[in-house]
Amino acid sequence: MAAIARRHRWAVELLAPKPGEAVLEVGCGHGIATGLVLAAGANVVAVDRSEKMVAACIKRNAGAGRLTAFESDFETLDLGALDAALAVNVDFPRHEDRGWARKFGDVIKPGGRLVLVLEAPTIRTADRFAMAAAAALAGVGFRVDTELEQGIVAVRAERIG
Repeated sequence: MAAIARRHRWAVELLAPKPGEAVLEVGCGHGIATGLVLAAGANVVAVDRSEKMVAACIKRNAGAGRLTAFESDFETLDLGALDAALAVNVDFPRHEDRGWARKFGDVIKPGGRLVLVLEAPTIRTADRFAMAAAAALAGVGFRVDTELEQGIVAVRAERIG
């Protein structure tokens, strides 16, 4: 198996999932970050728009249990209340706004955490992503900070009471 990319490891390190927590991963892709969250003992709801990626995520993490996966836009799902969420290389602000920030505000419990990580091709892309994502999340009740490390930007947010 190939080495796990820094962006996935860093996103999960920043999220710090705990055993038994309910964690959402948006844009789960092949299920790499999903596997790291499952290994930490959390329950994962994985969502991707691609049927192929959802199947790959399920296959990669078949033995772990505690995984529910959906082929869908996450904004349209009834997800209930979750402890935390993450997205790796999902550039929400770059695309048509389907209410992504509001949806995170709806599903993350007060005190819950959110980590968005983007491996940006340029510092300009990283700045644009961080500023737009932070503003959108602050507008729906999150306390937000950003970090840049080795060409990867992270937006960390905590849902305020």
